[in-house]
Amino acid sequence: MTRIRIGRRSVAALVTVAMAVVLGASSLVAAQSTDVPPWRVTPEAPLQRAEIVVGETPLDVELALEGWQQQLGLGYRNGLEPGTGMLFPSDTATPRTFWMKGMRFCLDIVWIDDGVITGAAESVCPDPEGTADADRATFASPGPVTDVLEVPAGWLKEHGYGAGTVVVIPDLPEA
Repeated sequence: MTRIRIGRRSVAALVTVAMAVVLGASSLVAAQSTDVPPWRVTPEAPLQRAEIVVGETPLDVELALEGWQQQLGLGYRNGLEPGTGMLFPSDTATPRTFWMKGMRFCLDIVWIDDGVITGAAESVCPDPEGTADADRATFASPGPVTDVLEVPAGWLKEHGYGAGTVVVIPDLPEA
C-alpha cells in the first residue's frame, strides 16, 4: 500500500481552494435568485399555442392560461412575429384591465366576448422608462369580456377589423 503524505501547507491550500469553490458557487446562486426577478426568467416550457380566426384571418396565438402567464403577457419581449399574437382566455365574462408594464413595443388590445370583438385599445405603447406602477396608463374593456387578444399595433386597422368582427376560438386546454 502506498501512502501519500500531505504537509500542513498543502492541506491549508486545499481547504482554501474548496472554500473558494463553495463560496463562489453559493454567491452565484444567490446572485441569480436575487438579481433576476421571476418575470425575467425564460420559462422552461414554451406556452401552449392555438390557431384562432379573426374575421377571415388566421392567427397563431400563444395562450396565457395561468396567472403568472397572464401577469407577464408579452412583457420583456422585443416584438411579435407576423401572424401571431397572445390570447388571454377566460371561462366567464368579466371586466378586464391591462397595462403595458414591461412592454417594449406597441399593441392593439382586443376585447372579445363570446366570439365577437366588442372593442379595442388600439396602438397603445409602453409607458416611458421609470414610470411608477401607480402612474401607468391602464386600458379597460368596455364591459365584461371572455377573452383578450394582443396583436401588434395597427393590426386591426390593417385588416379592417373592429367591433362586431367574429373571432373563432377552438376549445382550449385547461390551465
